[in-house]
Amino acid sequence: KKTIKGIQQMTVKVHYHISQDRAGLPQDYSGARHFVPCEGQSIEDLARTQLAADYQVPASAIQIGKIEA
Repeated sequence: KKTIKGIQQMTVKVHYHISQDRAGLPQDYSGARHFVPCEGQSIEDLARTQLAADYQVPASAIQIGKIEA
């Protein structure tokens, strides 16, 4: 857990699967990444948006599996 100015930040581990690449071709890639969610923000939306931007794939290609606290 990270501390920013005395506030403890919770990290969550998100397991995901990417089903297509940026050209729309089928792809089979799975992984996991840690995220620090903001209060009032959906963890799934945050993860899907960030992963889509990082891998340059449509957000619809990201499937969120398990979320661990």
